[in-house]
Amino acid sequence: MTTKENEKHELLIDAHVHLQGCFELSCFFDSAYQNFCHYVRPAGSGFSAVLLLSEVAGVQQFDRLKAICNSDKLDQQAELGSWRLFKTEDNAALEVRRENGDAMFIIAGRQIVTLEKLEVHALLTETLFADGEPLDETISKIKSDGALPVIPWGAGKWLGERGKVLMNFITSDMSNNVFLGDNGGRPFLWGTPRHFVDGRLKGMLVLPGSDSLPLAREVKRVGSFGFKMQGGLIGNQPASELKKRLFCDDLSVEPYGRLHSLIGFLKDQVSLRL
Repeated sequence: MTTKENEKHELLIDAHVHLQGCFELSCFFDSAYQNFCHYVRPAGSGFSAVLLLSEVAGVQQFDRLKAICNSDKLDQQAELGSWRLFKTEDNAALEVRRENGDAMFIIAGRQIVTLEKLEVHALLTETLFADGEPLDETISKIKSDGALPVIPWGAGKWLGERGKVLMNFITSDMSNNVFLGDNGGRPFLWGTPRHFVDGRLKGMLVLPGSDSLPLAREVKRVGSFGFKMQGGLIGNQPASELKKRLFCDDLSVEPYGRLHSLIGFLKDQVSLRL
């Protein structure tokens, strides 16, 4: 791909991906690619696509994918349907491809719960982080690892005392090179959280992602909510390249996808509790 050709490509990224245990791998990749195709403009043009995992403590789905990638067992390969997994030069990244040329990257990352019960993501890394440590210490460790620190929105998690803790963090120097996260499960009728407004004033970018729930139907949402950047990924080091681009001073991102309806949000919450 020439430089001019790459400039015409879009890069679509779902920055909050859960490969839930109830998801079939073939359906997971099929849904993600179909959703990416729906939002690329102009329709049918070339694009790069990335799924950024955020796995909770005790979940190692990325390791599962690496094991399938390294295996020649037919039953494991059959789980992928028409897709096949390939190593990249980044240990934290795999490429998934079909024979017709369809391709995406899936990159490791972790989800951490701090002492204050705030959720933090360490993206673009295989490093494990401990739950239960203070927010500022957690962020410092993610930065020291060279990973991408993101504090994602969650239903009820930015209210009350937790909301005050987060606002204090946003207005402090610790928020430099830290991102906020939006997700497609947020009801659009709730309006824009105040933390997003103040975070943007501090220069913090908001990185959207799908945040699929542990319900079988939620596999259809993977890739449906995220952000775009101009120019596809080139080379075979997707995690390293993406990290450099996201920490660039003049970075701009374009969100895509739709927020949840209030009825859909309530339906999901009831389903989770049942």
